[in-house]
Amino acid sequence: MPQQTLIPAPLMWVFLFFSLAVSVATRQLIWLMVVVTLGGLLTDRKAVVSTEGMKRAALLFSCIAIPGFISLIMSVNPDRGLSAAFRFAAYGFAAWVVLSAKLEEGDAKQIMSWLGILLVAWAIDGFIQLLTGVSLLGDPLIELGESGAVVTGSLQLGYGATIAILSPFFLEALRRAGGIGIGILSLPVYAAIVMSSHQSSAVLALIGLAAWAVLALRHPEVGAKRQITGFVVSGIIGLLIGSYLSIVTGQVSTIAEAPARYQSILYQPQLWESAWIAFKEHWFTGVGMRGFGTFAVGQEIFLGTGVSETWHPHLTLLEIMAETGVVGLVGYGLLLYFLWGYLMDERMPVAVAGLVAILAIFPIGTAVGIYSYIGGNLIFLTFTLLIALDRDCSYPVKPPVIAPD
Repeated sequence: MPQQTLIPAPLMWVFLFFSLAVSVATRQLIWLMVVVTLGGLLTDRKAVVSTEGMKRAALLFSCIAIPGFISLIMSVNPDRGLSAAFRFAAYGFAAWVVLSAKLEEGDAKQIMSWLGILLVAWAIDGFIQLLTGVSLLGDPLIELGESGAVVTGSLQLGYGATIAILSPFFLEALRRAGGIGIGILSLPVYAAIVMSSHQSSAVLALIGLAAWAVLALRHPEVGAKRQITGFVVSGIIGLLIGSYLSIVTGQVSTIAEAPARYQSILYQPQLWESAWIAFKEHWFTGVGMRGFGTFAVGQEIFLGTGVSETWHPHLTLLEIMAETGVVGLVGYGLLLYFLWGYLMDERMPVAVAGLVAILAIFPIGTAVGIYSYIGGNLIFLTFTLLIALDRDCSYPVKPPVIAPD
């Protein structure tokens, strides 16, 4: 059974999501959780294994980890492949630490509210970076010569994608706060997503906005339709404002003068072509988890481009196909199937968390590689929070049915 912890569960979850602003910090915290869990297995194995939610965590993470280990058979970069597969397997162990914190009545609402505030803070951070040249944590604006800049805030490469993926939590926080006027907070959040210059982030935000609206309408409350419509309109206006600012600051123009790690954005069509070649040549197991960059280095279409082993296909579905093949697609399909079940849950917090988890692995994501450290951090946090909410959130009380006289 989950145990009480010294740190309140909502504070723990918000702190973990806040650590995404320093990706290395999230990574280190997860590895620390793995060590704590291994210590728990040595001292009281039964307590660890019997913790409710651990089997579900193992099931979800194994959908990615098992294909990753199988992909090592034909891996073009076994070191990177083994490291990534081991990392996703380790997430199943790390889950015990966060699942040991039981959510009490009202914690789900508090977590959503604090995450909503966090997203507003990240959006403001992006505007501050655009105006001053540095984010609140000191990350410099990515300049594109004299033509403009790419806003990354303190989240760097994962800025727009992270906010877009977590945006349903923000929308749910607004809904719970009540009132149409508060929807104005959507403007900076959705504008910031577009200003990150990743088109897929804006698409993810739109999908999340539409899906959240469907979920909210499925859980009707007094005045809900009018309120939900106001939030959707505010979100769309925010995306349009972001698009306008992107044009004004030149972010829609060339990115050729950006730092090397942003250069891959220029070559998306070639990356997709190379990923398809990798899948055709290694269709069963792929070229190995995180092996695409190594494979691409040897492709003629990338001669003189500065392609790096850290590059990914910039499309989640093609990344899975190229790096883990048909085996990875099977695991991915099972994962989507399991997450869809959470999305259909009648408890709103669980359904919203299910939506966020699906956005974290959405097939058209391009900004963040699903097998990268940034992608892994998001997957770990969204999956484990989903499991915790599913375990601890009570079902809505249905009014008794009164038989007619």
